[in-house]
Amino acid sequence: MNLAQIKVEYLISFSDALFAFAITFMALSIELPNLHSSILEPQLTKILGQELIPNIIHYVISFLVVGMYWVGYHRILEYIKRTDLTLVWLNLIFLLFISLVAYFTGLLSTYGSYRIVVISFASVLATTGFISCIMWWYATKNRKLVEESLDSNLVRYYLIRGLAPPLTFLVSIGVSFIDVQSALYFWIVMFPANFIINKIHQHPHFKL
Repeated sequence: MNLAQIKVEYLISFSDALFAFAITFMALSIELPNLHSSILEPQLTKILGQELIPNIIHYVISFLVVGMYWVGYHRILEYIKRTDLTLVWLNLIFLLFISLVAYFTGLLSTYGSYRIVVISFASVLATTGFISCIMWWYATKNRKLVEESLDSNLVRYYLIRGLAPPLTFLVSIGVSFIDVQSALYFWIVMFPANFIINKIHQHPHFKL
């Protein structure tokens, strides 16, 4: 099959399958503490607080970010009416980085106190977000793969919204040189940032 003839629905179906795989693999990356059957409850509570809970927090953050990218992906693909070779390859590169998130989530769960791991994790997610924006920019430039009548304000809205998460991750890399743990918490900024963007650019025809 000619890559340029792949239907948008096939692109979405393949992508959904990989998103599901990535999220499943992220859950499997959570390592259980090495416990003995004779351990006392106070010791168990301490170990869970020190090891398991931080791992779950890292998983939840990764899950929410990948979920955000999945929602954003479907929003822009809803407006893309046809594909070409460039879009197909951009989509594959986007999915490549989505699949890498699972690996780096496991790395973060084990070595989350190391700056290089936090930077690597943030870099992967930032790159993922930027590729999604490039896909949208490419598809809408001169209305190449979308309807000619597509609202320019809507194009701009989705581009700005798509830039919020990767820019947050980029800034967090700088924050990590000040304090690694602060960089982890800084990622939460992307959620209120999206809310603010929605409020500023709210339009009755936009699908928020």
